[in-house]
Amino acid sequence: MPLKIGIVYNGRREAEPEEPDDLYEEYDCEKTIEALAAEIARQGHSVVTMEQDDDLSRRLREADPDLVFNLAEGLGNGRGRESQVACLLESMDIPFTGSDSVSLSLTLDKVLTHTLLGNASLPTPEFHLFRDESDLKTKAPLFGEGATWIVKPRWEGSSKGIFPDSLVGDVTALEDRVRRIWSRYRQPALVERFLPGEEMTVGIVGTPPRLAGMMRIVAADDDGKPFLYSLEQKRDWVKQVRYRGPETIAPDLRSLLADRALRAFRALELRDVARIDFRLDGKGDPHIIDVNPLPGMSPFYSDLPILVRLSGGSYAGLVRAVIDAASLRHKLGDAVSARR
Repeated sequence: MPLKIGIVYNGRREAEPEEPDDLYEEYDCEKTIEALAAEIARQGHSVVTMEQDDDLSRRLREADPDLVFNLAEGLGNGRGRESQVACLLESMDIPFTGSDSVSLSLTLDKVLTHTLLGNASLPTPEFHLFRDESDLKTKAPLFGEGATWIVKPRWEGSSKGIFPDSLVGDVTALEDRVRRIWSRYRQPALVERFLPGEEMTVGIVGTPPRLAGMMRIVAADDDGKPFLYSLEQKRDWVKQVRYRGPETIAPDLRSLLADRALRAFRALELRDVARIDFRLDGKGDPHIIDVNPLPGMSPFYSDLPILVRLSGGSYAGLVRAVIDAASLRHKLGDAVSARR
């Protein structure tokens, strides 16, 4: 049945000179919203786009959508920002795609995510949390020579706060990068053991959830240095990154990645769509390094649409699968028929 679908999003803009230049990295550019709206319309639905602002609740009431396609990353710097629009939609009893407010808030916080995944017997890298100077005094001396660690913000996505020099191998560098997280992002720093193997990502979609595809993420030029999928690489992905389809992954590893991604999706009680990121350890065992229940939907550069195409799918099929999954959960066929 044709639906009236609202797309709610945060529009990307330039940071002010005094702000981190990656402050709005997770927000969507105009071309992404236009492409998604055009694809939804091609599938027979009517579309209205709405940016998150102080007037959003009024515009939602006036638009009265059957379903909201939620892309909103939220406003501000709090670890609950990704749940803001979901909370609003829940309070207004408006059906929406993707995970609920609780799961969205939880998965933005990498410490909570790692903890819950560990409770579900899913491997994640060893990590330590640095909240203030007292942590530097008590924990930093534990980080001697011989191991490599990555320093990142506790709650961010899209590689915000992750730069080529975020990899550290000594206490001096670690202290400097931890303080950078504190001053730049105003949040605790997560120090994670850096796994030396390849980075891979897996897409999950549907109700019930199913594998949407997977891919390897490798450096365009193999210079022998550890590859870090940092902010710099993501911004310049055409030149610096190569994406390899599932046929380049050993069958046993493909099965293990799919199993762990689906288990993570269920353990975190996600819905409709997500992307699960992995890194292989020195023995080739995949560890979950991030979970994104609001994956980018740009058909031009977002990882999820790219891995779907490399796995034999299409952007149209991905969009349809997300809408169908949410429609099934909300029983929209019967509900929309009754409203009309």
